[in-house]
This record gives sequence, C-alpha cells and structure tokens, in this order.
Amino acid sequence: MRSFKALALSLSGLGCTLVPSPSTTAQTEHVSVSRAANTAPGNDEPEPGSFPERWISGGPECGTEPAIQVHAYNPDFFILRQSLCTSFEAPFMYLIFGREKVLMLDTGAGKITIQETVAGVIQSWLASSGLSSIELVVVHSHGHGDHTAGDPQFTGQPNTTLVAANVPALQSFFGITNWPTDIVTYDLGGRILDVIPIPGHDASHIALYDRRTHLLLTGDTLYPGRLYIIDAVSKGQWPIYQASIQRLVDFTDKNPVAFVLGAHIEMTNMPGEQFGLLSTHHPNEHPLQLGREHLLELHRAVVEMESTPQVEDHEHFVIYPMN
Repeated sequence: MRSFKALALSLSGLGCTLVPSPSTTAQTEHVSVSRAANTAPGNDEPEPGSFPERWISGGPECGTEPAIQVHAYNPDFFILRQSLCTSFEAPFMYLIFGREKVLMLDTGAGKITIQETVAGVIQSWLASSGLSSIELVVVHSHGHGDHTAGDPQFTGQPNTTLVAANVPALQSFFGITNWPTDIVTYDLGGRILDVIPIPGHDASHIALYDRRTHLLLTGDTLYPGRLYIIDAVSKGQWPIYQASIQRLVDFTDKNPVAFVLGAHIEMTNMPGEQFGLLSTHHPNEHPLQLGREHLLELHRAVVEMESTPQVEDHEHFVIYPMN
C-alpha cells in the first residue's frame, strides 16, 4: 500500500486535503476528503479500512457543506457521499482501484460535478502510485435515476467505459450468461470483484463483493433505510427479491464479509427510527455499514413472509414492499 502522506500531497495540489484522523472531515468548495487507517492485513484477513465519524448531513450545514464528501476507506477504496443539500436521496458511490482499472459504482442523483470529482481522486491516486494512467469503468448498482443521473458527465471521457444500467448491457460486459443465477468475476488488475445479480428492487440490480477488503456492496437491496420492493405483487417482484436475498446469503456462506455497504442512509442512530421521506437534514444518522447478521435478519424476515409481503420495521432497516 502507498502511504497517505503521498496521497495527501497529491490531493493538496487539487485543492483537497486529507485530514489526520478519520474522525474529522476537511471541507473545500466542492469536495470533502477524509482519511482511513493504513495497516497491512494478514494473509487470511481482509484489507482494513475505516469510516468517518460522521457523513455530511445537510440541513443547517448547507451553506458550508460540500456537494460531495470523499472518504478514503483505505488507499485503494474510496466512498463518496452526495450531499442532502443537493438531493434528499444523498446516495453513496464507490471507487475501487486495481492495478489496471478503477471501477466506479453509481454516478449519483445529479446536480453535482461528479466526473470532475472522480477525475481529481484518480489523478491523486495515480500521483501517489507512480502511474500515468488507469482505465475508469463506470457501472451501477441498478438503473434508478438517483444512481445514474451523473452518467452524461462520463460520456466521451478518455480512458472511460460507461456500462448502461440494464440487464443486456450487464450480461454483455461482465459475461453473465444466465441472469440472474450466474455469479461472475471481474478483474481490475490484481483485484478480483464478484458480480452478483440481485434483481427485485430493480430488474438490473447487482451487488459487488471485493475480495481484498471483504466488503459487500448491496446498493438499494440492503442498507440502513427503507428497502423498497417495487411492484412486489402486481408484477411479481417479491419472489425475485426473495431469491436475490437467498443468493446473497448463499454467497456469503462461503465468502467472509467485513461490512455490508448500501447506497443510502434513511435511519437515525436510534433503533427503528427513520428520517422522514424527502428529508434534507439527517442529524445523528445510523452508520452506513451493516454486517452479515443484518443480511441474515432480512433473509429470515422475507422467508417468513412467504408469498405475502408486508411493511415490517426492524431496528436497522424497514422492509417496504410496494404492491
């Protein structure tokens, strides 16, 4: 791993700053960057990282809060959070660096300069790595607008591949023959990701598993918030969602999970308490990270519902079928 000192110097040249502790967050006009711990894992352990003490939370901070917060979970894995001041969705996006490619998951809800921000992170990473270029591959957890609105900013950019958020495009790019049962791998250059189709919330939904960090990225299928299953009964999405949750459980039976990271936060840090729909201020948010135990809790609940989905409150999420 490269040192954070080198990365900090690179970001400094772009007007960004890595702060000395993950519990604090530096702010600039457009971007906030915070730092993770930098320690080497054991052979059988996940590559470690850390989370900020808090994410940007909108509300009274909108006058000074950056449009995008960039957090280095570790030197090769970045988490981006869009400000609630720009969209009540406040989605999370991810950048995962290998030796040959960097994969971006989701492009945000619009009204932010996401391509410029990502380009800055990449240039800083390249400077700290001693490399001159790297290919950017942009994919999506699924096809809803709050995860794809930034796509036009990446169209036509050099060294950039933009994969459309639909099933045929995903099958073609990743080589998924049998959707949604095939789980395939994608190599970023010395870094393998598992691509897991998990339709239900959306027909094109995927999860990504990073073998280096053991992080499972689940988009809108599991996160601390309202887990919408759209057209659960009217268009038969409920059994599809159930099968996707089973697929994740089966996968994680054989693959260790450090954290489950979704695409939103809609819960407070009080068990079972939600922020209001369309809220643009999230004081005292629930942490972004969940664990496999929450996936198993979700699995038990959807199995017990059988063929009759219903809204069900849990401490860390809400199952929310929309019939």
